[in-house]
Amino acid sequence: MLPAGYRNQLLHLHDGLGRGTVGAHSNDPTQATLRSTEFWLQRLFPLRVVVVVTIVAIVAALIAVFFGASALVAAGIAVVVLAVGLVRLHGVTLVGAIVRPVRFAWYRSRRESRDPGGQPFDVPLPEGGRYGLRWDGSKLIVTLRIEARPQTMTLLSPGSLITDEVIPLPEIARCLTQFDITLDSIDVISNGSRAHSNSEVARIYDQILGPLPATAQRTVWLVLRLDPLANAAAVQRRGGGSVGALKTAIVAARRIANRLAERGLQVSVLSAAEMNDALQQVTGGVPLDDVEETWRDNEFGEFRMTSFEVGVDLLDAQGLTKIWTMSSLATTLTLRLRRGHVDGEIAVSAYVRFDTMGEIEGVPIDGLSPLHGKQHQALLSSLPTGGHEEQAGAREHFGPPEALAGLALPAAGCGQLIGADQYGRGVAVPLVGSRIRRVELIGNLHLAQQVILRAIALGANVLVHTNRHEAWRSMVTRVDSPEALHLATWNAASQQAGTAQSATVVVYDGVDVSGHVSDATIMRLNPPGTDTRFLEADVTLVQARYAASQVSVRTDMGTVATTMVATPDEMRYIGGSLDVGERGPVRV
Repeated sequence: MLPAGYRNQLLHLHDGLGRGTVGAHSNDPTQATLRSTEFWLQRLFPLRVVVVVTIVAIVAALIAVFFGASALVAAGIAVVVLAVGLVRLHGVTLVGAIVRPVRFAWYRSRRESRDPGGQPFDVPLPEGGRYGLRWDGSKLIVTLRIEARPQTMTLLSPGSLITDEVIPLPEIARCLTQFDITLDSIDVISNGSRAHSNSEVARIYDQILGPLPATAQRTVWLVLRLDPLANAAAVQRRGGGSVGALKTAIVAARRIANRLAERGLQVSVLSAAEMNDALQQVTGGVPLDDVEETWRDNEFGEFRMTSFEVGVDLLDAQGLTKIWTMSSLATTLTLRLRRGHVDGEIAVSAYVRFDTMGEIEGVPIDGLSPLHGKQHQALLSSLPTGGHEEQAGAREHFGPPEALAGLALPAAGCGQLIGADQYGRGVAVPLVGSRIRRVELIGNLHLAQQVILRAIALGANVLVHTNRHEAWRSMVTRVDSPEALHLATWNAASQQAGTAQSATVVVYDGVDVSGHVSDATIMRLNPPGTDTRFLEADVTLVQARYAASQVSVRTDMGTVATTMVATPDEMRYIGGSLDVGERGPVRV
């Protein structure tokens, strides 16, 4: 965790490393906000429930009159039926408590498949390449992916973060109307995780993060939904029929991609194969037809996918940031943007899905509402392939596009937590991935092993080349997973070759970098005091010569000095590195 002296300090300064602050409070009274058109009484007593109960009460009164009851008795019967029918038990009216399970069972029995159907297909482009599209009922689906930039540093504090790239939601909302094209909706889907898997190393890292909204890996998709019938003129202008509809959807996607490129974001339109890959990613590879919907969640063995409605109280500057503090295997947030009922207004509804091993007890975050009996619909709404145009009944909130300014989402994951800066903010940076080719570590073995342990928590498969095997042996034994951490031994060529191919990080400790590793990140450990001027690296971590707990993080975006700490749980894995006679990070 962050040093005790830092953790509770307020965020006072922005040192220019980031262009976007997510989760900070705004004191501007003129700032546009989202509002609900639903009266509070409607939330307690939904109109459809009131209508049903009223009809039943009237029928009961008429039956009483038919059998000779006086008007006063009939009125009393009607009042009793109304009172009993509208009484709330555990937040649900009696009628709702009866009708909802029946409706859930009926819908589930009629559902032939849990797969969203409508397979993606490719449309070749005249200039080369292809766009993937999919039919969702009467709507055409196109999916865009925000491409993360490497070496982006993120500053984290409870309730907020500062990052170099955020999703401009107001700009995206304005793209619902594009000259001659209007989109039915745009889903902004953010899928990410704080740590990888449910291993002991991952749990330790998640505990270190504590209340920080540190989503290490994150992918953001924009799902565009076009109704060709509502755009008949635009479709006809582009050739009419199915060809004109496809061209219209492609033009809409390109316009949004160009608009975001003007904001400095790199965007790609997914092919059909990439749409299927995105579906696999967001479902954890679980076949949807094998998922069993229950009243509370979707189940696949011990694996649970539990969706909640995001209330308006969380659709503010800090609310969405809280969602990413939830410990889960993966979290998927879906914001659906539609055009509002009046010109210049948009409607927003939101879901969040937590993937966990085992059932989630209760509501994990204030402001979320359970979606009992609607888990299948909510699951489909979280799919980057445009799972289904019909949502699970989340309430819509209205306002101008500017009302979304406080909901800015990070465009990418923050990467790995390194330490805390002088203001107590956590400093995180990506150290592993196809876009991070080389990382240089300047410091002692303890620094290297702590960095690698946290990389393993984020899913790295590490192969270590070293001339001091015994110094690494204790850590390898503690991790006890050859896939996660393996020492290179040249007397087992076949095993060595297989390990090298699966490695995502290749560490060189005391030996020269040799050979070509395709997509793996090269991480080289250099002795303290190494001159960094001639090092060509995406990220460089430099340990202070006479203060081993002080580590500078250097990228093309700038340099930040951090205090790096090791928890007792981490020391169980890397404490052996202290026996080599080098000082390491401060213990806590």
